Amino acid sequence: MRKREDGFTLIEIVVTLVLVGILSVFAGLFMTTFLNGYFMVKNNSDTAMKAQMALDRISIELRDVGALSALTDNSLITYKNTRMDPLGADRTIKFVGSNIYLSTPTDNILIDHVEAFQLNAALNNVYNSAANDVAYIDIGFTVTGYKKFSTRIFPRTRVPNPYP
Repeated sequence: MRKREDGFTLIEIVVTLVLVGILSVFAGLFMTTFLNGYFMVKNNSDTAMKAQMALDRISIELRDVGALSALTDNSLITYKNTRMDPLGADRTIKFVGSNIYLSTPTDNILIDHVEAFQLNAALNNVYNSAANDVAYIDIGFTVTGYKKFSTRIFPRTRVPNPYP
């Protein structure tokens, strides 16, 4: 009579290794999908936050504008804002290359990787005077790979037309 030996057979070990391999592949695919989704959401969130912060800063700057000295559609706006700068120095928001800058008088990048920039002001007889004043300013930009971010700013005070 043969004595029974304890242990696993070769077939049992091979089947176990194959099953562990298959489970490892699925776990790896799951982790890869999860991590790619996480990084995509994080990147989208960071870009949306940067864009919102840039729009908020531009809104703060232009809401209290006192006078415009230059306005070039889709390129730059130069203005005075005595609330932000009591000395009344010129401040500029401009689009150069793929960056939007706020010059105060040094250039500070508000947002980078910008594909398209939209800037224009609507002139209207807002205060029932003889002249057309700035009714509102539209600002918008498209960050590479994202939809357009935009806002409309209504100045709090009368802003005369810079080109009467």
